[in-house]
Amino acid sequence: MHSFNHWMIGLDLTNMDDLVLGYLDFLSGINEPEQLTFIHVVEDEGISDELNELFPEVETSKSLDCIIREELSRKVDHHFEADGPNVNIIVREGNTTETLLSALNEFDPDLLVLGKKTGYEGEGALARKITKYSHCSLLFIAENSQYKLENIHVPITFSKASARAITQAKNMSRTVGAELHIQHVYHYPTQFFPYIPSDKYSERMNDHLNKKFEKFKKKHDLIDIPDCVFTVNDDGKDADQIYDLTLRTRADLIIVGAKSKTSAAALLTDEMADSLAEYHFGVPVLIYKEKEEHIGLLKSLLDKD
Repeated sequence: MHSFNHWMIGLDLTNMDDLVLGYLDFLSGINEPEQLTFIHVVEDEGISDELNELFPEVETSKSLDCIIREELSRKVDHHFEADGPNVNIIVREGNTTETLLSALNEFDPDLLVLGKKTGYEGEGALARKITKYSHCSLLFIAENSQYKLENIHVPITFSKASARAITQAKNMSRTVGAELHIQHVYHYPTQFFPYIPSDKYSERMNDHLNKKFEKFKKKHDLIDIPDCVFTVNDDGKDADQIYDLTLRTRADLIIVGAKSKTSAAALLTDEMADSLAEYHFGVPVLIYKEKEEHIGLLKSLLDKD
């Protein structure tokens, strides 16, 4: 994908790996990366009993490492040719979140790719943590993702991050001929709703938001993009409204920009990106980050400790 030369991919030795690798094979056909780094994290807790049952031949951690590498290599070789991107396979031991974040710092990829299993306990929490603290863009691949890219959905907040997400989506849509769908979810002012007649208020709000969208396009030099769909959220989560439009447009991919402000607090509280990371959409979600800005913010945060 555009500007992503180095992808890091998390694999867990389940059937989810085949879906992730197949989807990456599809994406690399659109824009092939230069480097692929595959990582498997062996959780600390409960390793011995589980491994004794699955791999009775394992006697040392070194032999376990070799077995895992061989299995990962077999899976990767099935999807990527020898003359394709450079491939690196690493096996680490520890807490999944901490180990992944440490690997991101060590290998500095442009994109982290993770499978997302619908309904599995803890999947949303892991996605939210990784989204908060990673400096690179993230791609979460859902279990029922399809290998196609015909409709791209971009939820926006009229921020610089949203403008970057639209640019990324526009480049991708131009490459594959996909249709672009832009959405902004807004709320009724709590001090007025529900006392203002909804039809009248909706008309005024749409007029106001259209002017705001035009100003947003002009400010960020966004040309040849479709009109924005304005959706009111009067009850529930913004992600529910985004999911509804995803279904109606039959979107194959959601792209959202992660904000990068000047304060550490803003860095850790990007509600749009966080909520979309943990929500089960059933389609891949790309959270786009301007890598250099997030690296600088993370460094400044750590330097204060």
